[in-house]
Amino acid sequence: MAEPPRRTKPARRSVSWWRPHPSLRTRMVLIAAAATAVVLMVGGVAFALTLRAVMIDEAMDASRLRARDLGALAAGDALPPFAPIGHDGDLVQVVGAGGQILVSSANIAGRPALDLPRRPPGSTRVISVGALPMAESGPYRIVAHGIETPSGPATVYVAVSIEEIEEVVVLVGQVGLAAIPIFVLLLSVAMWTVLGRTLAPVETIRQEADEITGRRLDRRVSEPPQYDEIGRLARTVNAMLARLQDSAERQRRFIADTAHELRSPIASLRTQLETARASHLPVEWEDVSADLLDETVRMQQLAEQLLLLARADAGTLGRTRTTVDLDDVVDTVVAGARGRIHAIGSERSPTGGPVRVDKHAVEPVQVTGDGLLLEQLVRNLVDNAVAHATREVRVGLSVQGDQAVLTVDDDGPGVPAERRQEIFERFTRLDGARDRDHGGAGLGLAIVADIVKAHAGVVDVVYSPLGGARFQVRLPVAGANYVRGSLRKS
Repeated sequence: MAEPPRRTKPARRSVSWWRPHPSLRTRMVLIAAAATAVVLMVGGVAFALTLRAVMIDEAMDASRLRARDLGALAAGDALPPFAPIGHDGDLVQVVGAGGQILVSSANIAGRPALDLPRRPPGSTRVISVGALPMAESGPYRIVAHGIETPSGPATVYVAVSIEEIEEVVVLVGQVGLAAIPIFVLLLSVAMWTVLGRTLAPVETIRQEADEITGRRLDRRVSEPPQYDEIGRLARTVNAMLARLQDSAERQRRFIADTAHELRSPIASLRTQLETARASHLPVEWEDVSADLLDETVRMQQLAEQLLLLARADAGTLGRTRTTVDLDDVVDTVVAGARGRIHAIGSERSPTGGPVRVDKHAVEPVQVTGDGLLLEQLVRNLVDNAVAHATREVRVGLSVQGDQAVLTVDDDGPGVPAERRQEIFERFTRLDGARDRDHGGAGLGLAIVADIVKAHAGVVDVVYSPLGGARFQVRLPVAGANYVRGSLRKS
């Protein structure tokens, strides 16, 4: 008989009674309170020690003065019956060289002489002792001052009890320790209030940012009028939201345009296949396959262009860095363009004649970059010029300073000045004569702009001496010092 399954106890869920991450306001108040308490305690100890040292120094100064005065009386043989004292706890003795007591204070009259080292005349020393046989209090600081009397050398001893000083220092310390918690509490309450008002705009920004979703990127957080840290934070958040909104809009537009561009060749393929399948007559598969192949190649080119643009968006474009002979790249591209022009005859020229591609102005130039991408860049510019030229396309390449300058001119309709930056955006086609349909998707010049940017160059379009458009690309020559996205002179 099989054993019944054992019951396992469910794992206990740990309950945290302490919030692991207190708020910034709480942390700042706790840190300030702790720091204040430590500073006050350290300062209190330093103050007590300083106060004790000052009081002892003052007592010793008074004792030295009293010892000198008493020594002057002894030197003149004018000692009083009892030596004067400053406080009840003070002790005074004048002891001769043989240990006889010449005079003492009234509170130790009849007591034996202090068993302390004698001092030679004119010298003074402060002695610290824990207790004295004739006194109950202590510890003591004793000033020993050597003098010369008519009966011989003697030593004046003025002993001062520092017990009262210690009591005063302890009392001050106790008062300070009692005041520290009160002061820290008052400071914490004040900081809690001030920080609450200071951080209130931050909480407002957080709540407003929390309500912003991917579908409401047009919303913005409130910006305080002050240009402090919180104001700059709000402006930075709004700038970030603006970039996110722009990126999201470009992504949506990119997806919509991509779907639109793919729809045409797919619909054409389907229509031709359905027509051939539904036809009851013999199908000329050679003609049909040629059309299908053209549409398939068009979709393949579009997919490759989209992949290249995706690499550009991901920042992985142009990471390969080698020395490239840009003039050889231009020769290869121009030869291919001439071959394509010869293959299609004069169909691309509105005047009926073939387009001539001139590259006599190409000079030897070396650049650093990705050879395949640079070839794609040149090919897109040349194909664009050939597609819109009437009779002639000129390709030039030269060195200006530390830059390689590539120019592609055509004698076509040109580009209006107000739309010269727009043509480098994705899926952009111009109206008018320069918008003749040549089978493109409006991605060629956008790819050119991304490749140029990946190679730390710049591209622009201006008026051409041939009457059409001149596309001009500037790239750093091989050996130029540059960083990704910008030129830097060596």
